[in-house]
Amino acid sequence: MSKIDQDLMGGSMTASGCKKLNFLSGQQIIVDGDFGEEMFIISSGSVEVSKVLQGKRVVLGHFGRGEFFGEMSLLEGVPRSADVFAKEETQLLSISSGGLLLKIRRDPTFALEMLQSFSGKLRLANERLGREIQKGNTSESDINL
Repeated sequence: MSKIDQDLMGGSMTASGCKKLNFLSGQQIIVDGDFGEEMFIISSGSVEVSKVLQGKRVVLGHFGRGEFFGEMSLLEGVPRSADVFAKEETQLLSISSGGLLLKIRRDPTFALEMLQSFSGKLRLANERLGREIQKGNTSESDINL
């Protein structure tokens, strides 16, 4: 069981200043381009992350219980980079930047688990990008990391 799952079950996330939010299936949680000052941890349910590219909605990923999203805007101070919709009735914990810092100070293992999740997301993105290059849908010269 992950540290985030343990915290969700034990209630320490809400004790750290997180707010509980409820969404119905299909309800939009994040709007691409909006400014965000919070990230979300999925307490129950699931979400779909997508983006409209060239007039077509492209699904970027799915997340479920114990996973989080919205962290890029929170950590970098930039607008949201995708839309997020509830796939079913979903309960989230919303955490502000101050709440995140407090949680990390109280429980450094939480930060490690977040870093492991970031690494996994980056690895998947790299694999997807590699497949697109192999298919000829994009070229290496289009990519400037």
